[in-house]
Order: sequence, then structure tokens, then C-alpha cells
Amino acid sequence: MNLRLEVSGLTKGYPGLPVLSGLDLAVAGGEVVAIRGQSGTGKSTLLHCLGLLDRPDSGIIRLDGDEVTGRSPAATATVRATRIGFVFQAFHLLPEFTVGENILMSGRTARLAPAVARTRLLELLERVGLASRERSDVRTLSGGERQRVALCRALLPRPALLLADEPTGNLDPVTAAVVLDLVLGLSRAEGSSVVLVTHDPAIAERADRRMALVNGTLHPA
Repeated sequence: MNLRLEVSGLTKGYPGLPVLSGLDLAVAGGEVVAIRGQSGTGKSTLLHCLGLLDRPDSGIIRLDGDEVTGRSPAATATVRATRIGFVFQAFHLLPEFTVGENILMSGRTARLAPAVARTRLLELLERVGLASRERSDVRTLSGGERQRVALCRALLPRPALLLADEPTGNLDPVTAAVVLDLVLGLSRAEGSSVVLVTHDPAIAERADRRMALVNGTLHPA
């Protein structure tokens, strides 16, 4: 099995509050793993550690066999920009920029050549049905359209790992199904591993594998 993500012995806690306790996880290329758990169990903490937004107390995270934990801040930022994509419930688009400009920001962060980023932008917009909206003000978009823009931004650098935190939480059921189809279809087509956190059992059922975060470790669900 071609493992894109390998996590072993991951621990993270705060003063008087252990959160992750020797957590292990392995995800193959193109595989989608859904993680569920009650509020306060550490799902967001786990995603922050996997996305190198927060440093674990101990343990190892590997992407395509390369250990990415314990690197310098500059090296960590490079890995985060080039090999990890983020899709969150709140979209996090910048309202002063157009659809295309929002998406291309991840290309600049990843230091893609402008021509490469531009070609990739047009490809992704076409694939998510927004080819005519490149120059649109993001404030004019529906929630589903905004999440599609956020997905394009995440996928522009062709990340090894896509992290999705309640990506359909702000959407109505019909729009949520469309967005989820895009997340699953695009990630699988491009070989990105996906770790998806959700409270919705119907969304979790669409994943290749389901896990529950309980007492700081992951268990089959």
C-alpha cells in the first residue's frame, strides 16, 4: 500500500489537559478517512498537528515517507504550503480579492511558477463548475460556491494531504452533497490522502474508512 500519511505515537496536551495519547494513523494515497468524536475529544487539535499548525509534544508524522515533525519553522512552513491543503467550515476566503486571486494565493505561498499556477487555476475552476467566476467578488458567491473556491485553493499546489474540518457544516444538505462529491472525487483522482472531521454520520459513510477519536486515540468506527 502506498502510504501518503503515517502518524505514530502522537501526543499533545495542555497544562492539566492531555488531548492526544500515543495516537497512530496510516492513510494511503487517494484514501479518505473520516474521523468522528464528541465535542472536546481533540479532533481540531489532531488536525492542527497533522497540518503542522501546532507542534505535537511527541510522536512522528511522515508524508510520503519523509518525517515532517521537528523541523525548523521555515522548513515546516514550506511543507505546510507545498504538501498540505486545508478546507474548513468557515471557508476563510479574503473578501477584498476575487475568486481567482483567492485561489492563486496558495500558489504564491507554494512558490509555483505563475504560468503553472494559472494553468492549474483554470483546470480546477472548470472541474468544480466555476469557470465563469474567476473574476467574481467572493462576497457575491453562495456558500456552496465559496466552499468550492476554498477547495480549489487547497488543491492548487497538488498536496499530498488534504485536511477537511467540517467542510459541509455551513451548507444545506443538497449543496453539501455536491461539495462532498467534489472533495472526494478530486482528492481521489489526484492521489491526495484526505483526513475529514465530521459530526455527520452520512458524510462519514462516504469515506473509505471511519475512525472514532476516543480518549486521545483512534479506533475503527
